[in-house]
Amino acid sequence: MLSAHGARSLRDEPGTLNFEILVPRENAAKLLIYEVYKDDAAFEAHRNVRSIAQFRDESAGLGIKISATRCTPAA
Repeated sequence: MLSAHGARSLRDEPGTLNFEILVPRENAAKLLIYEVYKDDAAFEAHRNVRSIAQFRDESAGLGIKISATRCTPAA
């Protein structure tokens, strides 16, 4: 489900540059998603496309907690 969302993001959203699913070594029950976007507009577009709504619908009953941290590359 999450892999499919990542694939859709990379395929359908030109501003999505990278979408990686990572499993922390200390807690395999958690997943981290590393996403890179061309710019803030591409990130905002990602938040409003059908793919993210589809992912939320598919995962609604799974008790998934989603949080995000926006970062800026170091100079």
